Amino acid sequence: MEEEDEAFPDKKKKKGHGGCGNSQPKISRDGMKLMAEFKNVGDESIEKKQVLSAEKVHSILKRISDDDCRSMGLNPEYARPDWMILTILPVPPPSVRPSIMMDPTARGEVSFCF
Repeated sequence: MEEEDEAFPDKKKKKGHGGCGNSQPKISRDGMKLMAEFKNVGDESIEKKQVLSAEKVHSILKRISDDDCRSMGLNPEYARPDWMILTILPVPPPSVRPSIMMDPTARGEVSFCF
């Protein structure tokens, strides 16, 4: 059932997927949506099939502890998993945006309205 790692002969590892041991959801794509389906949900208040929105994924990644970041090989002072989600879109001011040609004689500035 256990096999030895060639690089570390004293360390034995179990066959299987590893992980934390919690039940993991099955992730599927429905158009532009990501769906998470949980198989063994004991609590009836939790839905078995949920939409994974960007906000939900960001909140999950924010809950990763500093110790877990270090276990993943990240220094939490400089790189955290929740920083990989773009939450702010920087837009340069009009003076540095490129001009566009409206017609052969007129130029216009690109503008962004939110």
